[in-house]
Amino acid sequence: MKFTLNNYNTLLHRHDVIVRNVYPSNPGYNTVKEDVAKHFKKTVDCVALKSVKGSFGSNEFVIEARVYDSAEKLAEIEPKPKVKKEGAK
Repeated sequence: MKFTLNNYNTLLHRHDVIVRNVYPSNPGYNTVKEDVAKHFKKTVDCVALKSVKGSFGSNEFVIEARVYDSAEKLAEIEPKPKVKKEGAK
């Protein structure tokens, strides 16, 4: 893992991180979350991924993530996913 950006935001109790990492194939969000959580010695519940981007022909992926101090802080700060209406197509 090569860190491009690693800032700690004291107001929001989180690390804002941009990481470059090499994977043999396209990693899923769960794999990336586990790797970032393991590096910061946190649980997977404390990591919010913003994006995972790769370029064609390269095994290097750029990961934007937010690592919170606790899962409670993540729950109160991160936006909730939208719920679809029952009648929507």
